[in-house]
Amino acid sequence: MSIRLTPKLGVLLLALPALAACSSNSQRVRPLPPAPAGSVVNQPLADPSAMNTQTPEAPPPPPFDSQADGAMQDTQQMAALPPAQETPTKESVLGQWALAGPGDSCQLFVTLTGWTGGYRASTRGCSSPELTSVGAWNIEGNLVVLKDNEGNPVARLAKAGATQYNGRLDLGGAVSMSR
Repeated sequence: MSIRLTPKLGVLLLALPALAACSSNSQRVRPLPPAPAGSVVNQPLADPSAMNTQTPEAPPPPPFDSQADGAMQDTQQMAALPPAQETPTKESVLGQWALAGPGDSCQLFVTLTGWTGGYRASTRGCSSPELTSVGAWNIEGNLVVLKDNEGNPVARLAKAGATQYNGRLDLGGAVSMSR
């Protein structure tokens, strides 16, 4: 007795394993218990018209000491750093940044490897001598300070947003780090 393979039988044989996989006799997984519900406090909101809508003034910038080591000995007035929103943390500064200075843009890489003056940093693709010289970084007060390999400050930047730092090069000119 031979079985003849017809198109209908072929389709049935091909569909049989797929239908077997759809079996409903597999064990069901128990659902997770619901998360405990916290209590909700109900109180009226403050009247928006009674709120102070004036924005506070930014604190004055720190004085610039023209006699400090590495300071610019020119009579050119330096612009103040933007007020920092919050003190940056080492962890928030780690990683790769786009670095932009006067007529230059390149990449900045920041690590937590100990180095002269703070932690190791390096730049790639910079053409300006100031940005090329960056070899270290540290947090001083509420500023991120980029330094050369000897630990001398190159730039000071204040946090301007979650992924933006703006500041000044010590030899003059604006500089920014962004992601």
